Amino acid sequence: MDEPRSPLQLDREVMAMMLSANVQLVADVLRADERSSGQVMRAIAATRSLDTIVEETLRALVEQARAAGHTWAEIGDVLHVSRQAAFQRFGGRRPTPDDGSIAAPVEGAVERAVPVLEAFLDGRFHDARSTFDARMLQAISLELLAEVREKVRREAGEVQALGTPAVSVRDGYTVVDIPVALEHADGIGRVVLDADRQVAGFLVRPAEVVP
Repeated sequence: MDEPRSPLQLDREVMAMMLSANVQLVADVLRADERSSGQVMRAIAATRSLDTIVEETLRALVEQARAAGHTWAEIGDVLHVSRQAAFQRFGGRRPTPDDGSIAAPVEGAVERAVPVLEAFLDGRFHDARSTFDARMLQAISLELLAEVREKVRREAGEVQALGTPAVSVRDGYTVVDIPVALEHADGIGRVVLDADRQVAGFLVRPAEVVP
């Protein structure tokens, strides 16, 4: 059995999904011959979202480079800044349980998480985003949610039922995994809650690839 992934790994999974979805949408519109104003507007929103996603991705990659033994001087060289500038920009650590974050699931985690997934699956994207924290609001636009929802429908079919949620805690974040039975595949909706019960992470993926 695979070992559970750390919250940083989960965070990177979410960033990778958001980065891929936004870039793919923009690339498809740039390559298209059609003059769909709706798609163009989605691409503009996705391009704006990339600013936030790229910054978060860069921070995650710097953390990964540091964990692999690369020095701040090496990182600064790649970024064309000084060692000090690289450290000042990326040297801060992410919060851990020792910093006062929660060590047990937040109260009502399932009741908080399931409506978020249901809103997404029903196409009520404003309702889903109303629970997002500031970073998620910047990174995930209404247009991106709509694009991902359509991709799920196109590749896996309509929703048949939701299963029993599983709740876990990973470095202070409450992770709620909700089985989703679709016409052509089984999936998992993952909702990550912070200590204030705001959504700090959200994704829907095939069940076999969710850790």
